[in-house]
Amino acid sequence: MATRRADRPTMTAEARFTSPGFLLSHLGRTAHAWIAEALEPLGLIPREAGALLVLREHGELSQQRLGELLDMDPNYLVFVVKKLEDEGLVVRTRDLRDRRRRLITITPAGRERRDAADAAVAEVEERLMRGLTKADTARLRALLMTVDANTGGRAATGDALS
Repeated sequence: MATRRADRPTMTAEARFTSPGFLLSHLGRTAHAWIAEALEPLGLIPREAGALLVLREHGELSQQRLGELLDMDPNYLVFVVKKLEDEGLVVRTRDLRDRRRRLITITPAGRERRDAADAAVAEVEERLMRGLTKADTARLRALLMTVDANTGGRAATGDALS
């Protein structure tokens, strides 16, 4: 096992992250881990919380449209929706106009769980943004939205909102 020599200086964050891309990647992994940890007591993983968010904001959606909005692989989406359905957080029904389509609707219990998730994520965001003013945070969000637009708004791994 390799050990760190006491006389070897540690690199500062400024030295390690001269590239904004690497810094964004590092911060993304850290934020994801903290959010996952905050959601764990609620019995949710980030992708499930994302599905509840989209359903709360958009109302009833076809399973296909939900997958598109989440940028999630259809096979994984089935797993996510099944878990949420088993917990009574969403209801899946057949579309009466097209029996091949499945419609997904958030339940009152799903809304409550998503509200709890919002509170948990807000605490994480407060921790992440410590030392920034409201104006700084708003500017950071605007800058990140520009970067997101440069990616076409799609996660490379299909894990958007996860």
